[in-house]
Amino acid sequence: MSTNTDGRSAENSKNRYFRGSRRRGGYQNKLGRRSFKRTLDRSPRENVKRSKLDVGSRLKESDIGITEYISKHLGFSAIIKERYNDFHVNEIDLDGQVAKLTHQEIPRNPSDDESLEDLKASVSPTIWDQLQALGKENPSSVEIDVTNIDKVERRTIHTIAKKLANVVSQTVDKGDKKFLTIVPNTKNDTNGPKIRKDRRIDWSRCGGDYCHFLLHKVNMDTISVVNQLAVSLRSKPNNFCYAGTKDRRAWTTQWISLRKVEPHNILRAGKSIRGVYVGNFKYAKDSLKLGMLSGNQFRIALRNACETDEKIEQIMKSLQVNGFINYYGLQRFGSVPTIPTHEIGKCLLQGKWHEAIELILKPRPEKDNELAEVRRIYAESKDARAAYAKLDRIDTIEARLLKGLQISGDKNPLGVLDSIPRNIRLMYIHAYQSFVWNHIVSRRIKQFGTEVVVGDLVYDKQNCKETINDETTDYPLNDNEDIKDKTDVTSVEEKDIESTSNEVNKENSEQDFPTVKILTEEDLSNYTLADVVMPQPGWKVTYPPYAKAWYDEFLAKDGLTTDLKQNNKKYSLSGAYRNILEIPTNLSWKIMHYENKHDDLILSDIDEMRKLKSPQDKPNGKNKALIIEMCLKSSSYATMALREILKNDTSAETQAALSAAHKVENIKSNATTVNECSSKNLEIEKDHTKKIFDKCHEEDANVKTDETMKTNDIENISETRQIVK
Repeated sequence: MSTNTDGRSAENSKNRYFRGSRRRGGYQNKLGRRSFKRTLDRSPRENVKRSKLDVGSRLKESDIGITEYISKHLGFSAIIKERYNDFHVNEIDLDGQVAKLTHQEIPRNPSDDESLEDLKASVSPTIWDQLQALGKENPSSVEIDVTNIDKVERRTIHTIAKKLANVVSQTVDKGDKKFLTIVPNTKNDTNGPKIRKDRRIDWSRCGGDYCHFLLHKVNMDTISVVNQLAVSLRSKPNNFCYAGTKDRRAWTTQWISLRKVEPHNILRAGKSIRGVYVGNFKYAKDSLKLGMLSGNQFRIALRNACETDEKIEQIMKSLQVNGFINYYGLQRFGSVPTIPTHEIGKCLLQGKWHEAIELILKPRPEKDNELAEVRRIYAESKDARAAYAKLDRIDTIEARLLKGLQISGDKNPLGVLDSIPRNIRLMYIHAYQSFVWNHIVSRRIKQFGTEVVVGDLVYDKQNCKETINDETTDYPLNDNEDIKDKTDVTSVEEKDIESTSNEVNKENSEQDFPTVKILTEEDLSNYTLADVVMPQPGWKVTYPPYAKAWYDEFLAKDGLTTDLKQNNKKYSLSGAYRNILEIPTNLSWKIMHYENKHDDLILSDIDEMRKLKSPQDKPNGKNKALIIEMCLKSSSYATMALREILKNDTSAETQAALSAAHKVENIKSNATTVNECSSKNLEIEKDHTKKIFDKCHEEDANVKTDETMKTNDIENISETRQIVK
């Protein structure tokens, strides 16, 4: 009986879900927010939910060499990314323009703006005369011989015909000739030729074959969105090009490009995905490529800020002037302490191919039951085919590795690793580079502080470009909770990475590799620590004289040398340079008080587009937040700037602990309030009872007084006295 009840309950719940889904299509609530749209199913991994107070065990900053600070202040407590809406990232293009979704209008077809007189000059007089028949009151069909006419002129004829009348046109082959048939577009004409209406854009008139558009999203990483858009558009994920990936746990905006895909189709696809908005369509001649961005603009809310306004002002001014140590953040290394990405990278650099494969597929604590089962099966049986059969998704790194094991076999580990997209392989070995860099920079700051010293390296401005990014292969930024292990990255575009990664180009191009200068005593007064760079290890870089021994010592522990060169060029590293400090640009901040725990503090692009009212400071609000806006280079991590402000670990574990502590504090505060109210009510009740008792006692005393007076009046009457007694 209970089973049937449960079944009915589940069915009713399912029906409620679908009814709600239909309502969400175009519904707008009272705040003007359009409900999220969702028609595509998410993967099992995306359905996994973490408890907000699940602290768990993850990588901490000290595990990856992040130990030092620049400023001397004590820091204060605040929570990073309490909500998705607390973290907003907008891409900055190479021209310095911030990507911001402002509209979803479809751009006009350029042919709509062309006049008939302009088009007339593009066709022969004979064809023009034939087309004039379409301008009559009851136009008839027109057939034009276009055998010796190129495609561009044929498109022009189509355009003229559509401007003259409501017609449809089609090019057909008749024997060895081509004819363009144009007929009136009438629904009632059942006898005429069946011609499909041509809705295609004439890309030759659009100024380019590419449609660029802004992707504005929340609670999804870039690659997951691309996968779903590709399904909706019946395209392949590697047809989507972009400058870099963006966080999942944030509102992010970035440019995407597609070749010969019409804007209205992209808009339709975007509307089918929950938490995704597309717009600002434009046509361009060229595709986007990885690294085609100068940085990112961040708008961040730090909730529950526990410090005075004056102290916060001092701390922010220090960040504005001194910046922060340009560490690689935790998200660079994953969040699984036992299998961080740099450990896999180390195995690849050591040539331990089998061990690298085993680490990627090694079981680990995770809430994705499907993936956990796959890892378990492979760990116990080493049967790649059996493990692969359990996967519903075949676009994950695990799936590609297991497929590679089936094809290449255990005796060809390099072939197996080649089944992983090249940017993922690069990400592993660059993670190890970053691991070394963090430790060396911490040692340099600990030993020499913030002073420039003899032996420091700076870019040689006479022999290299002014702006040099140490790396532009873009990995997800500022998201230390959701990266988990980078083996979770899905369906990464091989084509983009193979041909467009600037980092790879730099490693193979002498012309682009920067030159550096070793500072002498005479140079020190001309530079600050913001000018100093530290090399990522590799065979092409110059090492600071004082630090070469540090690198040798650190790498020797892992059986490596500073060359990081091996016979397999895929896993050799030339090295790069990275500034020790990063100083934010366009930095601004403000204190905001708010009443409720989950009040919105920053408007997203879509909120602003819908002209929602901007959150306002509530001076009497019981909570306080610090709102920060700043711009950073594409290779810098916003979490490291926040770390310098707060002087606190930015790991997900620490932030979860802070959130849990704050929740417990609120619960205690509420309980204390309830107890105080209860005590107050009890006191009121006691006081009320006492007043009633006193009143009764007073009335009783008055009764006794009256009786005594009566007794005195008849005291001479003994019988009555006795009765009274």
